[in-house]
Amino acid sequence: MQAKEAFAALGAAEKIAAALYKWITGNRGTKRTLVMELQENIELIRLYVESDSDPKKLIPKIHEAVFRKALADGFNFNSLQRSAIATRSTQDLPQLRKYHGWETQRVFENVYQKVATLKHAVTITDSKKPVLIGVRLNNVFMLMVMLATHIGGKNDQQHKT
Repeated sequence: MQAKEAFAALGAAEKIAAALYKWITGNRGTKRTLVMELQENIELIRLYVESDSDPKKLIPKIHEAVFRKALADGFNFNSLQRSAIATRSTQDLPQLRKYHGWETQRVFENVYQKVATLKHAVTITDSKKPVLIGVRLNNVFMLMVMLATHIGGKNDQQHKT
């Protein structure tokens, strides 16, 4: 599944952005900043996908500083959304079913671990096998959209502080 198809399957960009915007406006501090970073990354990837740009130019621009700081500070990512990943967030896509039941913290850590790996992968120049940057970026994109849907969803409990 290509990134454009994945985005369509997981919901319209406007719906995801609207749900996240509503969530963002109701929160402050680290919570707000983390979700804004996630939203910015989704929009950045979407821009590159829609313009058919080279993913190797995009990947170094994916932001992760807020995530890294929150992780280092011991932030509880589950406070963003206390419920576990469910079908509503994955749209029951086969590639995402394995995330059913995962807590928000685990998904965040998984997404940004994949971002870090991607950033290193684009620097590999002497690989004997293809690194498949586009496929890996597509997977990260799908996970970010799933996470955004999970956090901004209307059907899950939302905790504001």
